[in-house]
Order: sequence, then C-alpha cells, then structure tokens
Amino acid sequence: MEINAKMEPDIRSDRSLEKNSSYDYNLEGIRGLAALSVASLHVFGIKNYLDPTYHPNIYFGYLQAAHTAVLLFFVLSGYVIGLTTTKEFSIQQVHNYILRRTIRILPIYLIAICLGVLAEPDEKLNIVLGNLFFLQNFDKYFSFSLHPIAGDAALWSLNYEVLYYLVFILVWWLRPKILYLFLFALLISVVGWFMPLFPQFISGYASGWIFWLSGLLLSWKVHPSSQKESFLPLISYILLFHATNHVFTDNSILSVLGFPNPVASFINLSDLTFLPICILILCEITGRYFYGLIYLRLLCFLLPIFQLSQITLKGSIFNPQLVVASFFTILAILLVNYNTSVNILKKIPLMGRISYAFYLLHMPIAVLMRKYFPWQGTVLSFSLGLLIWLVITLSLSSFLELVIQPKVKSQWLLSWTGKVTE
Repeated sequence: MEINAKMEPDIRSDRSLEKNSSYDYNLEGIRGLAALSVASLHVFGIKNYLDPTYHPNIYFGYLQAAHTAVLLFFVLSGYVIGLTTTKEFSIQQVHNYILRRTIRILPIYLIAICLGVLAEPDEKLNIVLGNLFFLQNFDKYFSFSLHPIAGDAALWSLNYEVLYYLVFILVWWLRPKILYLFLFALLISVVGWFMPLFPQFISGYASGWIFWLSGLLLSWKVHPSSQKESFLPLISYILLFHATNHVFTDNSILSVLGFPNPVASFINLSDLTFLPICILILCEITGRYFYGLIYLRLLCFLLPIFQLSQITLKGSIFNPQLVVASFFTILAILLVNYNTSVNILKKIPLMGRISYAFYLLHMPIAVLMRKYFPWQGTVLSFSLGLLIWLVITLSLSSFLELVIQPKVKSQWLLSWTGKVTE
C-alpha cells in the first residue's frame, strides 16, 4: 500500500467532514437523548446521588436506558469514524486522524477530570494518573485495578473509546474483512463468559468492539437508500430501547438459561442482546437498509418478549424493573403503527452537539450539588436541586463545546499547519 507523505493535511472538524459525507444530523438528536438517559440513571436510579437525604420514587429510576445508551454510543462512534475517514491510508492521514480525535476528546476530558477531583479530593494519585492516560476500567488488569475516579465514574467508557480509535488505525491500514474481525471479537467474548479465569477486561473490550465494528460496517458497507423513509415508528423504537435495557440488565439470557458469569466484565457477551435495537435505530434514522432488516425489526420485539416470558416462568415478574420493562414492551407493540417524522430529532440538535461534555460533566456536578447544596431532604429541595444541576450542566457543557472547544481547535490546527509548512 503506497504511503503518500506529501498529501495536504485534512484538518477539518468532524462536523464539516460529516456534512461532506451526507451525515444525518438526526443522529445528533439520538446522541443527545442517549446522554440524557445516562444522566437520568445517576440522578434518579442511584439512591441519594443528588440529595443525601431524599430520593424520589423507585420508578423514576427506570425512566432511562443508560447501559444500552452507552453501547449505542459505541455504535455511533464506529459509524461516524467510518463516515469521516474516507481517504486512503497514509502517514499524513493518520496524523490528521489522531489530531482530530485528540482535539475532540482531550480538552473537555481534562476539565472533567479536574471537576471529578474537585468533587472527590481524596482520590488516590495513581487513580488520577491512570485516568489521565485513559487506563481507567472497572475490571482488573490481571492483578491490579485502575478504576475511574470516584468523582466522575462516567469516564470509564473513554477507556474503551480511545482503545477502539487506536485499533481502527490498524483496520484502516490493513483493511481486513470486517466479518473476520467480528468472529474474532465474538470468540474472545464467548471465551471470557464461559471461562471466568480468562482476563475479563480483554473479553470486555472484545464485546464492546462488536458494537463499534457494527457502526463501522454500516458506514462502510451499507449505502443510504434513495427511498429513505420520512416517517417511522420512532416512539415505539425508543420504548423498545428502554424495555430491552431493563429486561436484560441484571437478567441476561445466558444467566436465565443457567450459564451465569458472576465476574463478567461491565461490557460482556450477554450485552449482545442490546445490539439489534441499536442497529435498528441507527439504520432507520440514517436510511441504511439491508437485506434482512425486516427480520431484525422482528427480533427486536421478540427478544424482550422471550426474556420476560422466561422470567415470568421463574416467578420473578413482580420485580419493579421487570414491571416497567413489561409496560414499555406492551406500549412499544401498541404504538408500532404510529409513525413519527424522523426529522423530529432535528429539533434537539444542540443536545447532541454538547452531549460529549454533558456526559462527562454531569456526575461531578451532581456530586458537588450533593455536598454543598444548602437545601436538602424534601421533594421541593430535590426538585430545585435537580433544576439547578441541569442548568449548570447544560450551561457549562454548552460553553465548553460551543465556545472553548472551537478556540482550542483553531489554536491546535494553527500550530499543526504551521509545522507542516515549515
């Protein structure tokens, strides 16, 4: 493969590249909803996370699909990288790719770490340093651990993302068949589940990579249809997305069938039950249809129904989480013929644009609110604290993404182009 080091650097932002790649900005809306879903888990699903002396009714904690939302982030990440990395591999293009990823991730990430340390100042130095180098993981690295900092546990997923960005360079260079990569990742994921002594962090990376590869495959191999649907049962899909999250979280098919793995990674083989709904939503929104999509739609409805039926037979149906999952599933089936314009997602593009900062900042701001907000312990104080937390998080995220990030980008790119012309 020829390496052309004389190519002019492609230093456009991801967003400008996305425009030239017919990027569908409805994805910004989905990304924003996913970020809100993760935040909802932390303020409603984790008891006393925002207020140390009051927590709302348990059912508020089920108005989210946080775990599946993070996996959807992986799919979207692979999809966008596939769209924005269209030129032939070269040393210069790799430099451009690394520069764009660094500018996009690092500045806001460093601010998030600072806020996390401010929220929990007793954090150990080795944990902070591990997070600075994207080494944080809930799993052990063989005999030692480097967890996300306590003040911002949401940083865990960046460990996965950065690894996938780096591995993509090899995929871009060697261009292996994606099917072989899928089979390899699946094999490692299976081994990790059925052999608990296998390093779980490796199988965790493999399981998450299957989601990332799915997005990459859709962007590289499945072309947008000229007959893209303007209307689709979006509400039904979102309800199904939530139902799938709740029915399979802590109740995997493998465990129900008698194959549990109590030491499984945070991302593991059982999470593949979330993959169909993630792919379905992405395909429907972007109009990337492939043979068999109709069966994928059917599978997305059958999976939670099958799981609920198995759990019901075991007598656990009165678990609140499963009650909510059943409600979402039934509602998704009832609304499957209720079509909504896909462009409704364009009405919330700002949330998508600031979703990265919002995702990284919402936890340390919530911890600071829990520690220092003067009114606590009542419905009114919780509601006021929730509103203030949301306003601060949205405002700071908007400032960082829309003001600071462009300035940092322009300075870094100016420095880069200066070096190229010297």
